[in-house]
Amino acid sequence: MREYQKDRSREGRVRQKSEKPMSKRERRRLVRLSVSGILLVLVVAVKLLMPDLANAYKDKLLNLMGEDTDIVEAFSAMGKAFSREGGIRDTLEDAYTAVFGEKKPEEAASPAQTAAAFSGVYTPESLPEQTALDQRVLGFAYAPPLEGTVTSAFGYRLHPIAGENRFHYGVDIDAEEGTGIRAFADGVVGVVAQSSDLGNYVTVDHPGGFTTLYAHCKCITASAGQTVRCGAILAQVGQTGAATGPHLHFELHWDQVYINPVYYVAS
Repeated sequence: MREYQKDRSREGRVRQKSEKPMSKRERRRLVRLSVSGILLVLVVAVKLLMPDLANAYKDKLLNLMGEDTDIVEAFSAMGKAFSREGGIRDTLEDAYTAVFGEKKPEEAASPAQTAAAFSGVYTPESLPEQTALDQRVLGFAYAPPLEGTVTSAFGYRLHPIAGENRFHYGVDIDAEEGTGIRAFADGVVGVVAQSSDLGNYVTVDHPGGFTTLYAHCKCITASAGQTVRCGAILAQVGQTGAATGPHLHFELHWDQVYINPVYYVAS
């Protein structure tokens, strides 16, 4: 998914006669991948040549305060088309998000937000957009992805690398490197990718519009498009990306809203 001549061309002509014609399904997939590839190149070109236009388009489409991520994420999203049935729109949305940024950066806190963080009492005004502290009814069975101590909670914290107070959009669970990370609930693996911030990460889509994210993995054993059951091994604990030690960064999303996962992972 990441990343001879004359004789091969002659061999290709001979083989072409003996091969069976592509099925309708294979032709549709070829067209889908070709169109997706062309549009992905155009998106990257706009990003590089017209960054102002790209940023404006990003705000309108995603309405997220995203940050640039590694280009390998874009090709990872494209690779999803090989592993599952999905429309062009879904694949391109994943590719666009990978190029222009999906995950919110940990925002520096304002004075009011800093006060809220130290007091432990949050108001709607002190929270970043698209975050929620209240507990939601999930409507399906779930289990903690990892047995361990929550070392960093959802909310404002002193960022361990940047050294300033920022909002943390998930929880960090301490564990030894190589420990198995399990699926939070039944679902379908969405994205398997890598970024400078999250390191190796994987997402799983669950019923009702919920999604979970598992980051800083040492390695990922699940594949995009794979159906998984609650408790199935997805990856191993690691310290890839912006991490100071082995742990799992776990996020819970609902309809593009970041939800406090602590209610569902605390022992």
